[in-house]
Order: sequence, then C-alpha cells, then structure tokens
Amino acid sequence: MLVREPIPGTVKTRLVPAFGAAGAAALYRAFVEDACARLAPCVPLALACAPLPATAAAAPSFVARLARRHGVPVMSQGEGDLGARMRGIATAALASMSGVVLLGSDVPTLPVARVIAALRALRSRGVRPPRGVRPRATPTRVVLGPSLDGGYHLLGLRAPVPDIFRRMPWSSDRVLARTLARLRRARITPTLLPAWYDVDTPADVDLLTRHLALLATLGEDRCPRTRRVLARLRRRHRDAAVRRATTRIAAS
Repeated sequence: MLVREPIPGTVKTRLVPAFGAAGAAALYRAFVEDACARLAPCVPLALACAPLPATAAAAPSFVARLARRHGVPVMSQGEGDLGARMRGIATAALASMSGVVLLGSDVPTLPVARVIAALRALRSRGVRPPRGVRPRATPTRVVLGPSLDGGYHLLGLRAPVPDIFRRMPWSSDRVLARTLARLRRARITPTLLPAWYDVDTPADVDLLTRHLALLATLGEDRCPRTRRVLARLRRRHRDAAVRRATTRIAAS
C-alpha cells in the first residue's frame, strides 16, 4: 500500500479549505490506520512510504510505528513523480515475487475482498488458445481497480509494464483512460475490478460519510477510526458555525 506520513499541509491538500491542514492530516491518518487494520490479517501487506519533505525529515515516523504494530514491512517509494515511484516499487517487488498489487491509501472503505480478488487474478493462468493458434496478447497479466474520478486505486502486475507509468497526467480524470489505451497498444487485456471511490475532495468526504452511515445501519463498522475523526471534524465545523453566528449577532 502506498502511504505518506500524515504531516499537516502535505497530505489531502484538497481537503484543507474544508477541514484545515491538521484536520485533513488526521483524516488521512485514520484512512491508513483503518486500511492496515483490515488488510494486515488477510493479505501479505507491505507499506511503501513516500519521501518526507525536507522540513519534516526529523519527524517521528507514524508509518514505522504502524508497521511494527501490524507486523508488516516498510519500504521507501523512492524518488520521482508518482509513476516513477510506482514503477520502482513494482520492479523491486517482481524481482522476488510472481505478482504485486499496488494499492492507494485513500480508499478506506474498499472491501478486503477486492484486494484478495486482485491477488487471485494474478495467480490465475488465464485461458490458453487452441493448439496451433498464436496467442493475441502478451503473457503479462494486469489487474485494475477503476476509481469514480477517472483514475485507479489498485494496480496488479505479474510482470513490469513500464509504459503505463511514463508521461501520465497523474491526479487527473484521464489516468484510467490513458492506462487502458496503453495496455491495448501493448496487447494486454487487463482484469477490471468493479469501480470504487477514493477520497480527495469535500464531495468525496460527503460520500464517505453517507457510506459509513449506511454500513452502520447494516451493522458494519468498517472504518472505526475514520468514523470517529469525521464525527470530531463535524463537531468542530458545527461549533465554528455557531461561534460565527454568535459574533454576527453580537456585532449587529
């Protein structure tokens, strides 16, 4: 799973106007904690941590403590843009393993079954063509978990596919379409998982809040840390609104 240290002002920056830098960082921290708690008992999890900004190099490592708590390894994402870092992680993993799944850390409600499905797809041998018929695709197998915002939250690889990482408009709604186009050019047919949502904007937080409420109604507390942080942020927002209204009344 690709993670960052939850340092205010460096994570979930599109949530800062709504929740403040500290609130956005607290929410991201909860995402990572909930994801680790659900994934670590079920799949061979490792945390790939992005480099720290120079101003925070001496900060205590939340990621290292979390990894120790769950007994999972930590590796560096390396340098470069997101594509370069993902390519490096995948190449390093595939040097010693038959497959790797790269997972984002901003999909807190993603069912663990989706990750297990990706791992199983990578282990499958696929369908052999009839004898004498040349296969139309390379033996490389790719698994993609599309995101509602036009990107993807999960990428599974059985072998390196460098072209899907280069010159990609990361953090845009064109990532998934361009990735699929490049896979077609490489004659690779990916296994597509059902679409899911990641949490980048206040609108995504609204969707997350409604989803967690629905899960609670159904008797499932899937992301307890995220739920508690959201409740705390809502209380702060409500209290701030009351203070602003009181100030306006007093000034009138």
